[in-house]
Amino acid sequence: MSGWWRSARLRRRAAFGVCGAALVALVGAVRDSRDENTAGVLVSVIAAVVSVAAFLADALRDGTDTPRPAGDVRRRAADALAEAVREQWSAEARLRRLHDPGPLDVRWAPADRRLADHPENIRPGTPVPAPRHGEHDVGGIVGAFTSLPRHRLVALGGPGSGKSVLAVRFTLGLLAVREPGGPVPVIFPLSSWDPTRTGLRDWLADRLAADYRSLAAPTDGRHTLGRALVDTGLVLPVLDGFDELPRSAYADAVRRINSELDDELPLLLTSRPAAWASAVRAGDVLTAAEVVELLPLDTERAGSYLERTARPRGRDGDDGHPDTVWTPVLRRLAREPLPLCAVLTVPLMVALARTVYSDTSRDPAELLDTARFPTAGDIEEHLLDAFVPSAFADGGPRRAAEARRRLEQLARELESRGTGRLAWWELESALPRVVRAYATGLLAIIAACALLPVLALARSSSHGPAVEDPASVVAGLLGETLGYAFGVAFLLPARAGLRDHRGPLLRQLAVTTMAATVLWVGVGLTDDLRFGFRFGAVTDGLLPDLFGGFLFAMLLTLFFGVAGLPRHPVPLNLPWAGSHWGRAAVLMCGATLSACSVGLAGALLLGVAVTPWTALAGTVCAVSGCALLVGGTRRALRDSAPRRGGGRIAHDFAAGLARGMAATLLIGTVASSVAGAAAVTATVLRSTSQEDLDGRRIGPWRFHERDGVRTASTDHALTGTLLVPARGALPVAYPAGTAPPDCEIPLLPTRTCSAFTSRRTVFESRSGAVTVRLTTAGPPGRVAYAANMRSVLPERGRAWLTQGPPLGLFARCLPPMVASGVLIGMVGGCVCGVYRALSAPSEVLRAPGPRGTLRADRTASLVRGGIAALLTAVVCLPVVLLSEDWGGMVDAAAQLWIPVGATPLALSAWGRFLITRGWLAVTGRTPWRLMRFLDEAHRRGVLRQSGAYYEFRHQRLQRRLAGATTAPGGGPPAAQCLDVLG
Repeated sequence: MSGWWRSARLRRRAAFGVCGAALVALVGAVRDSRDENTAGVLVSVIAAVVSVAAFLADALRDGTDTPRPAGDVRRRAADALAEAVREQWSAEARLRRLHDPGPLDVRWAPADRRLADHPENIRPGTPVPAPRHGEHDVGGIVGAFTSLPRHRLVALGGPGSGKSVLAVRFTLGLLAVREPGGPVPVIFPLSSWDPTRTGLRDWLADRLAADYRSLAAPTDGRHTLGRALVDTGLVLPVLDGFDELPRSAYADAVRRINSELDDELPLLLTSRPAAWASAVRAGDVLTAAEVVELLPLDTERAGSYLERTARPRGRDGDDGHPDTVWTPVLRRLAREPLPLCAVLTVPLMVALARTVYSDTSRDPAELLDTARFPTAGDIEEHLLDAFVPSAFADGGPRRAAEARRRLEQLARELESRGTGRLAWWELESALPRVVRAYATGLLAIIAACALLPVLALARSSSHGPAVEDPASVVAGLLGETLGYAFGVAFLLPARAGLRDHRGPLLRQLAVTTMAATVLWVGVGLTDDLRFGFRFGAVTDGLLPDLFGGFLFAMLLTLFFGVAGLPRHPVPLNLPWAGSHWGRAAVLMCGATLSACSVGLAGALLLGVAVTPWTALAGTVCAVSGCALLVGGTRRALRDSAPRRGGGRIAHDFAAGLARGMAATLLIGTVASSVAGAAAVTATVLRSTSQEDLDGRRIGPWRFHERDGVRTASTDHALTGTLLVPARGALPVAYPAGTAPPDCEIPLLPTRTCSAFTSRRTVFESRSGAVTVRLTTAGPPGRVAYAANMRSVLPERGRAWLTQGPPLGLFARCLPPMVASGVLIGMVGGCVCGVYRALSAPSEVLRAPGPRGTLRADRTASLVRGGIAALLTAVVCLPVVLLSEDWGGMVDAAAQLWIPVGATPLALSAWGRFLITRGWLAVTGRTPWRLMRFLDEAHRRGVLRQSGAYYEFRHQRLQRRLAGATTAPGGGPPAAQCLDVLG
């Protein structure tokens, strides 16, 4: 009977229909009702019904709509993952020069049997085969792995022994023989795993979802597609760096792995011998896993490799082979055992020696000086120190020293975070907390203020938003900065992927309501709300402007928090379809918006529509159109890994619009109602009984009361500006020194401003509701909204005029506040729809490089910001056209769309990176062109690239640059480690 309601699609459509009908009813009610009290009640009732109905529909979702993926869906996902892994590690193999001229083959042999499981568990029913020649090359590791019935292998090796290269060659070798639909080897650095808190499968699924964003798609109410691949054996984990786990977690890690093993979870694990021996001693062996150990290089192999990578010096040696800078060094090592012999047994040191000496033709004979390098450790430290200057040697000594200093800064940052991965969107953690807290708001304000030149140009021949009080503007901007900081800290979800969970939504409701209540109480205590409340009204002092700016920016961050933008954003992309039709549609939309901007610019230049709003709309259309055109180029499509069709984009927009509107309507109406009631209550409490002024005179003002009507009149001339919001609407008077926020708005020809000089001014009060009658040279006795004129009255006169029942004060102040909650819901729905439809996660490990993800996130941020601003303007258009400026709603709606477009730029990963890059460059820690510098370090072999991440070539190099102590290369064999441990 009720099965139809379990469909998420039907629920969304029903919620969307209810929201649309309610908004239509709201506009009609506000338009037809001249009574503010009636209109306010209608607004409250409709908003509450819509919020509760739509939120309950979302809360009743049981997560059964999306079925668990079928086998073919999982196999296709596995094939796509295999291609991504192949692209990633093939590029890394080229960078590590594994084929230039060839890999440095490291041999391996079975490790001590005490480190492995019983032979009967490794090869049940089959005797353990004797190793051929007792040793094997790393190139044969794939064959050794596939020969194991349970496909589990542990590879041990000391620092710099080639474990990571083994993992890369194993991954590429296994992919070369993989059949479609087969398991995919994926390298997982173990340094980010906490085995005391997280299970192995959960951690693998989280890493897959974070690094390959398409695998974060849900398959049911509990698991992601990445978890489905892990559980069905379509992911073969290559667990690299067991020794990078905390020593106290070794035993727990082995127990965790063993407890989650089954026949469908093969794996390869690399570790240092001492760490693995400690884990075996404290915990257990890895069930059914063979253990092998990488052997040190012999001098002959290392010497042959170094000579093959050095350029010939133009003459033959004694044996007929070309002579190189290494020839005399190797001859001496063959005669006497110097410390350099031990250094050349470590593959990492051989690779560093190649860069320092072979690539530069620098003479390696200095390494034979035992007075300068008495131990192998001294030579290793020398090679680590000389590596970066040698890599940047062609730029000169000053350039090499500068590069080393900047790389040291980055290495220290990574060491402080306990990671080896350098991601441009994570560099924000290098900022001081104060800068990190307030910089986002400043960037949003700067982005919005970037349109000020356009606004100033348009105002040169028109009447636009005026700035009469710079102090109030500064107070408002300061409040916005604080509001952004608060919103980022408390209203954005902690991580991505929580937009469909109810916990963060309830938290946002509670936080917004409490913060809004405190702010509105502050406004009630510092401003005079006894005359009523209206958006765009004149305030008393700077504190109300500060509180208002805080509240405004907090609501902007709330929109994107409900949409799902996380506190620490990750790179996002545009979801354009990979087909020619999809690209053509994007380019067509961009061309259309660009044409609109040209048309608006022409209208402005020809004098057809000379208003600041025309200039702003044209600028926003131009930015959005150009961003769409850039987003549809072939280069942008190459940067984009995910693909979604147009139907899916429309579906995501509708779903985000319905859910976002329901959530923000609920939060907006509840928060505005509670906070408004608290502000009015504070105003009532501070309005103590005052003396009776009937028949008295205070300065130029005379006070009288007759038939319950109180008046305050003066014959002194008063000047100001009179705003007529719409034909038939009550004019709004502004005293001298102030100005209306918007005198001219497109499509509102009856909205006008005019200066006035009142020869006789009379304030009239009925039960506390005050209006002002202005006697000018024009129409006699013109009645206007009085709240803005209260500053001309003495304080005792204000209190006497506004005396009345508290319910009257509630009726004058609360309806516009509640109506603002409905406007919040409308704008929030647009923001959520745009963000959800135009945000495709970037697969950071499949990305062609960090710069590609940065470009994609920048383009996506500009597109989202521009389209969100335009849609907000469209949604606010009915309010502007039909509300007749009831409660100042026109001012509130007209001021929203530009900040809504600027906020996603500041909250995006690209926006945060702009802040970080600027701060680090100003403080001298990194160059201004940071990404170019990192690319250069990558090309020179100092950094390696893993998708959109950078890593130092080796952990020892990172630790050395960071100033930390480094363990010597090589290390004792596994059997000796086990003996030492007892």
